[in-house]
Amino acid sequence: MTARESDRSLVPNDVPSPDRVFRLAFGGYVGVLVAGLVTVLVVLVRPETTSNGVAGTYAAGLGGGCLVGVVLASRIRGLAVRLGRTWGRRAALVLLPVPVGIAAGVSLVTPLESPVGVVALAASIAAAVAGLVLRWLVATRYTDAYTPSDPIATWRWNPPSSPKLDALLLAMWLLLGIGDALTGNWVGTLVWTGLAIAWVASGLVEGRWRLGAFGATPEIRVYADGLVKRRPYTREFVPWDDVAHVRLREDELVLDRGLFDVRFDREELPDLEALRAEIEGRLPNGAAG
Repeated sequence: MTARESDRSLVPNDVPSPDRVFRLAFGGYVGVLVAGLVTVLVVLVRPETTSNGVAGTYAAGLGGGCLVGVVLASRIRGLAVRLGRTWGRRAALVLLPVPVGIAAGVSLVTPLESPVGVVALAASIAAAVAGLVLRWLVATRYTDAYTPSDPIATWRWNPPSSPKLDALLLAMWLLLGIGDALTGNWVGTLVWTGLAIAWVASGLVEGRWRLGAFGATPEIRVYADGLVKRRPYTREFVPWDDVAHVRLREDELVLDRGLFDVRFDREELPDLEALRAEIEGRLPNGAAG
C-alpha cells in the first residue's frame, strides 16, 4: 500500500458531522432493507396474510428501520466516507438485496400458491433502487472529503448522453409495465417499473438529464492526488494510484484501471491532449504513454 492509499484509508479529522441528506438517505436505505426482510418473513411464515397486513408490516418495518439508520448515521463518525471509499463497499450497498431477489425467484418457480414471490421481488427492487441512490451519495461524500475545494486545473465536460435512446427505453419499459398490469401480471409490472425508476435515477445522477438549471456545471477537475468527474448532482474521485496507464487513441482518452477504465471522447471533452498532458505529469513513473 502506498502512502497516499494509507492516508485515504483513514477518515480525515476534519470531516464534518453527517449532513441531513445523508442521514435521511441512509435511514431510508436501512428502512427499506428491514421492511423488505420483515415483510418477506411474515408472508413466508403466514401465507394467508392479507394485503392490508402486508402493507402494515412493511410500513412498520420501514419506520423502525429508518429510525435505526438515522441514529447510526448520526453516531458513526465518517460513515459516508467509509462507505464511499472503495468500489466494493459501494457495490455492496446495491448487492445486499440479492438474497431477497433470489428468494423471489425461487418462490416464483414453485407451485406454492403464496404471495411471497411478488412481495420479495417488490422488496428487492425497492432496496436495490435505494442502494443505487445511496451508492452515488457516498461516492460524492468521499470525493468531497479527500479533495480540496480548489483544483489545479479544470475542463468543461459534457457527460455522455443519448436523449433519444433514453426516452425510447423509458417509454418502452413503462408501456411494458402498463401492459402487464392490465393483464394482471404483477411480477412483470414490478420488473419493468423498477427498471424505469432505476433508469430515471441513473440519468439524473450521471448528468444525462438535467432539472433545468439546477445542479453544478459538469467538469473534469485535476488535483494532486487524482481526478474528479463532477456531474450536476454527484462527484467521483479517481486516484492516480489506481491508474495503471493513460493513452490517447484517435478521439478517445483512456485511463486504464482494470475493469473500471475511465474514458473520454472528443465530443465530451474537446481538448483531450491538454488533459492527457496534465495527467501524465502526475501519474507514477511508467504509467503514462
